[in-house]
Amino acid sequence: MPLKPNFIERFLINRGTIPGILTDMGLPMFQFFAMIGAMETGFFRYLYEEPANLETLAEKMNASERGLENLVKALEPMGYVTRKDGKLALSKMAKDMPIDLLETMAPYFRHQAAHTLPYVARGIKEAPENGVYGWEHVKGGEVGRGYQASMRWLASGTVDEVVGKIDLPEGAASMLDVGGSHGLYTVAFCEKYDGLKGTVLDWEIGLKEAQKTLEEHPEMADRIDLVERDFEKDELPGGYDFAFLGNIIHGVSPEGNQELFQKLSKATTNRGMVAIVDQFAGIKGSKFARAVAGLAGLNLFLFSGGRSYPFDTVQEWLADAGFTKTKLKKLKQPGFSLLVSQKE
Repeated sequence: MPLKPNFIERFLINRGTIPGILTDMGLPMFQFFAMIGAMETGFFRYLYEEPANLETLAEKMNASERGLENLVKALEPMGYVTRKDGKLALSKMAKDMPIDLLETMAPYFRHQAAHTLPYVARGIKEAPENGVYGWEHVKGGEVGRGYQASMRWLASGTVDEVVGKIDLPEGAASMLDVGGSHGLYTVAFCEKYDGLKGTVLDWEIGLKEAQKTLEEHPEMADRIDLVERDFEKDELPGGYDFAFLGNIIHGVSPEGNQELFQKLSKATTNRGMVAIVDQFAGIKGSKFARAVAGLAGLNLFLFSGGRSYPFDTVQEWLADAGFTKTKLKKLKQPGFSLLVSQKE
């Protein structure tokens, strides 16, 4: 987690005695190194199994004790590791992380950093239509699997709250999860509504994640279909009462989103509803929540030419597509909001 300066250190940071460039660039970069190293080497997984001294842990991980000692010295003040009587253990915060996904996620974070950092200035100056990273990097291989694992982890923290906040139209029989990947939302909605059937639409690599979810929920196999399609290039299947977009629109250009909403209008019934989970710009909240939305927007701008869009802008696009009854609800996850819109 971010390092927490004490009162005197905060005072010195605000005065500029401790330079902001250190706290905003140097330390976060070093923390990134520590986390990537811990994720890729299996540090969290091995220590999750049981506390261990440095020598035993190094043997399990096939790592040098000197390297591990330096990693621990970084992770301990960050709050991920505790040390007592010579034994290392994960903190509660570390145990709450998706331990089983971390090693899969690491190549995606490493790859994105390596392929985005050299071009940040160009992205800001030139604003290329498709960003400086691009979706082609995450459509296959270990980087694509890492991206899908990251999306699964992101959704797992919001799925229960989101599904609990949405009341589908009476008698709703079908839902379309656009770019649904893991399918966690589709499964949760089908569990909530007995008569509901779902379709998860995504690339091939995303549907492999959805298949894993269905294997964990075999009772849903005959209620959820998996459809391989690119929603930006292809038309959507039709006849749905409800469409869901989880962390989708921030990765799509303004023109792409307007086109997508028109496709959703055709794909949904005359009482169709759309729900969108995303980070919206300009939403009131703490500096931290606004920073989450702003930083996510900058990342998606560089990633694919997307951004965090203002609620009013998205509402206007939806209205143009026939979804005129729109509400916005805040979520517990800082910076995340739920937009629900329905045709009259």
